[in-house]
Amino acid sequence: MPVVVLVASTLAFWLIYWFVRMGGLDHFRERSARRKQEARRAQARELERTAPLRAIDDPRDAATVLMLLIPRGRDPTTAQIAAIENIMRATLGFDADVNERLTHARFIAGCAHSFAQAAGLFADLFDKRLTAEERRELVGMVEEVARIDGLSAIQSAEIDVLKRRVGLAPAA
Repeated sequence: MPVVVLVASTLAFWLIYWFVRMGGLDHFRERSARRKQEARRAQARELERTAPLRAIDDPRDAATVLMLLIPRGRDPTTAQIAAIENIMRATLGFDADVNERLTHARFIAGCAHSFAQAAGLFADLFDKRLTAEERRELVGMVEEVARIDGLSAIQSAEIDVLKRRVGLAPAA
């Protein structure tokens, strides 16, 4: 028994000595600082990656991005792209620069993790700049693009998320 106490007290002494004199406390501080720095870097990378989404200030461009994201999981089909172009010309008023805006919107859509993320980022823009009727029209445009190849359960759920985000459906 005395040997066990001697060994335990020796280990405790050297642990305390290491902790105080040999920089053990600094070691723990450095690890904590490294974790915080890594978390800040991850947050900065995420902000940098979503910056194009947050930079959109025209609800028409945001609507185009959402129409491109609704068939997520695969690229939009030719029929969906044609429908988006028609909507851009007829409803959104992009006559002369449809190709330029569509290309820009495709780039921005590639920066989004999901439709729900983009809808969340655009929700404030839609609330500030669109009337209730225009928000209904927005949801209708997104539904129209989704229905071209058949509305899936995932797409229905994403459209429900959009309705909640823009204030057209009660929050669940």
